[in-house]
Amino acid sequence: MKVLFTGPTLASQLANIKERCPDIVVRGPAAWGDVAQAVRDGATRIGIVDGYFEQTRSVWHKEIIFALSSGAKVAGAASLGALRAAECQPFGMIPIGSIAHDYISGTLFDDSDVALVHGPAELNYLALSEPRVNVVATLNAMMKDNLISETEWKNAKAVADRMFYAELSLRSVFANMQVMNANRVERMIKLAKAKYVDAKQADALELVDWLQSDMDEPVAPGKPWTFNQTSQWIEMCEDLDAKN
Repeated sequence: MKVLFTGPTLASQLANIKERCPDIVVRGPAAWGDVAQAVRDGATRIGIVDGYFEQTRSVWHKEIIFALSSGAKVAGAASLGALRAAECQPFGMIPIGSIAHDYISGTLFDDSDVALVHGPAELNYLALSEPRVNVVATLNAMMKDNLISETEWKNAKAVADRMFYAELSLRSVFANMQVMNANRVERMIKLAKAKYVDAKQADALELVDWLQSDMDEPVAPGKPWTFNQTSQWIEMCEDLDAKN
């Protein structure tokens, strides 16, 4: 069984993915215990894109390592999946896409670079903010096409870097650039929409291709390791048993 954990990153593509990849079981953003439960359900190939944080416990590294020790292939991309892939690569988790590899190289290091606020499944995970990686990628594309000056790019990048992730959007970035008047802000927003770069979705679609295929990206071999059960792990398994 192939399982994909996703939410806002692929919300606009889910219907197409389900039609194109009927053998993939799509579940919502991963939370604590979800990956372990997927293995219990028979998953042999797991892709993690989105995951919950703050409002509930995040998917645990230990359950990813459990999945790997059970023989399942696990890959991560775009969002929380990229973070976990960077952290668990030494154990065999597969990082997919530029964002995951930027975390591995240290180009990215802040968890909030991929974070956003979104609505529930009933509202199709409606995005209420924009992830910093998408904002910066869009600003880069605009400067490359000479739609903003280098000075404007530097100012916008500085604003995006310091803004709290839950308040971040291209509109809020431009509105907080004090050198701009209202007309220029609206003009910039229109240009940004035309040049918008959804870096997270691009990486997530790469992961879907991996999940659908039988190929694996190479993973640097780590030291031999053994999965050890701990009291906290046993407690989680008991919680999963109780839910089932």
